[in-house]
Amino acid sequence: MKKEKCVLCNAVKAKRACKEHDDALICSKCCASIRNQKCEGCIHYECAERYYVARFHDSGKGKSLIKTDKEIEKKVDDALVLLEKNDIDAAKTRMDELLDMYPENHIVQFGMGVVYASKDMFDEAISHFDRAIEIFPYYTQAYYNKVIALQKKSDAVNCLKTLKKLLVVGEEKDDFVMIGKNILYEYEKYIMKNYEVDIDTYLECEKKFEEAFVCMENFQWEKAITYFQECTAILKKHAPSWGNMGLCYAHLGKKDLALSAIDKALEIDPLYQVAYVNRRAVEKLKEGEKLIPDKSKEIT
Repeated sequence: MKKEKCVLCNAVKAKRACKEHDDALICSKCCASIRNQKCEGCIHYECAERYYVARFHDSGKGKSLIKTDKEIEKKVDDALVLLEKNDIDAAKTRMDELLDMYPENHIVQFGMGVVYASKDMFDEAISHFDRAIEIFPYYTQAYYNKVIALQKKSDAVNCLKTLKKLLVVGEEKDDFVMIGKNILYEYEKYIMKNYEVDIDTYLECEKKFEEAFVCMENFQWEKAITYFQECTAILKKHAPSWGNMGLCYAHLGKKDLALSAIDKALEIDPLYQVAYVNRRAVEKLKEGEKLIPDKSKEIT
């Protein structure tokens, strides 16, 4: 049987199904050339990551790949000592100065992230941890601190993704890797207990949920319902999918289906306060009457 050619280069025989191109077949060379963070979860992405990490550690480049300036490191440490003394403003001022002077230094970016985290400004903290990781992709302490910031934000999905990345890039005996393994294990237990699936399946559902939510923001109610239905097919106990599906039905004027879906969300999670608010809004509708978008609250 004649093999298909790569849909991207149309020159080489295709062997890999690319998720970013609707599972179209591409060649390994094109796979490598377009690979980016969106490919996380793909087996070829994971294999490539592990290959480069192994080369990094085995070649002994760990200490020489990133040049560490001891003087800058000491200045960051001094600023963080001020933080430990609860002099947050002074620490922030010191780190602002260092960031102006050394914006491309991973330790400075990390230090600024720590300062913002101490102020409960977690989005800003994560931004600096990300920049530190971008400069030095094997900076396990930055990954770990990003995990903690994401936990504070209750962002379980990105927390899980960061933990998985930490375990890939870090060495097994690294302190932050070992702590990360314990955190991931606790997540695994929680997800299995509450959803009866593994982490990868849970993340697959959450990706569909994000796509559905984008559709809702664009008032694409029917398309959003399809995604939410795919979510509930994977995770039957995913209350946010049921709750938001109910809102979509309400926006389409399908009151009975809306109430049924919201009731399912409340059956799964009786403490889902937003679902109660939305149910009251839907109850007031006449059959066929459409819910006005600004009269409801999406359940994230």
